[in-house]
Amino acid sequence: MNKNWLETVDVKTWQLKDRVKALAVSGAITAAIAIGVLTYQNSFSYQLYFNGQEIGLVSEQLIVEEALADIEEDLALKYGEDFFYEKEIVFEKVRAKDDSDMGVEKLTDALKEKIQVFQEAAIIMVDGEEKLILATVDEANGILEEMKRPYMEKLSKSSNIEILDVAFEQDVEVTVKNVQADLIIDRAEAIKRVQANTEETQTYKVAQGDSAWTISRSFGTGLRTLEAANPDKNLEELMPGDTINLAVEKPFLDISATVVEVVTEKIAYDTQKKKDSSLYIGQSKIEQKGKDGEKEVTKEVLYLNGAKESSKVLDEKIISEPTTKIVLEGTKSRPVVSAARKTTASAYNANLGSSIVSKARQYLGTPYRSGGSTPAGFDCSGFTQYVFKQFGIGLPRTSGGQGSVGGYVSKGDLRPGDLVVFSGHVGIYVGNGNMIHSPRTGKSVEITSINTAYWRAKYISGRRVY
Repeated sequence: MNKNWLETVDVKTWQLKDRVKALAVSGAITAAIAIGVLTYQNSFSYQLYFNGQEIGLVSEQLIVEEALADIEEDLALKYGEDFFYEKEIVFEKVRAKDDSDMGVEKLTDALKEKIQVFQEAAIIMVDGEEKLILATVDEANGILEEMKRPYMEKLSKSSNIEILDVAFEQDVEVTVKNVQADLIIDRAEAIKRVQANTEETQTYKVAQGDSAWTISRSFGTGLRTLEAANPDKNLEELMPGDTINLAVEKPFLDISATVVEVVTEKIAYDTQKKKDSSLYIGQSKIEQKGKDGEKEVTKEVLYLNGAKESSKVLDEKIISEPTTKIVLEGTKSRPVVSAARKTTASAYNANLGSSIVSKARQYLGTPYRSGGSTPAGFDCSGFTQYVFKQFGIGLPRTSGGQGSVGGYVSKGDLRPGDLVVFSGHVGIYVGNGNMIHSPRTGKSVEITSINTAYWRAKYISGRRVY
């Protein structure tokens, strides 16, 4: 064998080995570099910002879009297709540990908490303030009509009423804008809210004749409610001019109704008085009975929350004229009666007796004045003499003299208008065991029981002086 050939073969063999070794080393280096690059890249994550708020770390941007797609499916089931939300997504590439990324479930929950869903809605505005938010304009208008309905139904039941207008006293309008979907309420909830009245405190100045009971009746509130609104006042001691608090219910909206109302009203008859010399003073007689007339009245009436607020007459038509009542009044004077001329009481004249009492009552509160016989001041006999004189009945000036005129009346047979005589005193019987009289210095004309121990001991008799 040729030695040179062998040497040549050996050299080529070693060259091949060296090349294979070089290729192996080169491949190992390339693989190491690739693994290093991949490892370096995988050590990065993305910090997610949603609408400016930090959410957390995610490994890929794609999983955020997938999570939002799932969320939108759920929102569509709850709100329908007509909804939207703000979606500003920002990714910031950061180095992170392998286990620091959010999982899909955690990411979805975090995004749900941050999402605010909006929808177009109809808003009922009252005096510029948002009151109710509903899904559609039709629903909002339906709620407003539902509030008017009870008043319209009540007025429509009357055949003599024509409804001109039913409106809200406040400035009410329906506007449309985008709102948070969770603020939208359904029809049932809206009805519940408009039917729930609120309580409002008002002040009231007490007038003459007012009491806690009459005030509570006038304003439709209970006495306990009135007491609760005025804890610092004794309602049993109210005086004219006092100011008290009233807790009154205020409706969601004030509703006014303007109607034309046709009603039949009475025309009150007049009374004409004619003098008649055949009758004694204090006597009267009906010559012609009175009768009310009738008229048809057309009015424009304003109701506020169901209560009549005001009215004005548009037209009147007379159906029947009234008949005047004619009363004859006596002018003939009665003679002064005395015990000698009349000892038995005449028949009771109820009309005259009640007239005498009514006249006497006009002087309640007139001060006692010794020797007085005018409305400037009376003593006991001056008072009785003055009252009976108005009916043409003359009485002596003293109580002793008056005690002997007319006819005797037992205590059990006393009637209003009879004279009641006591030791040193006289009065006029008004009924129910009471008399009206001018008692003594420092007192005024008043009504007193004749059955007290004091007056019972002084009682002498009753006298009918006509």
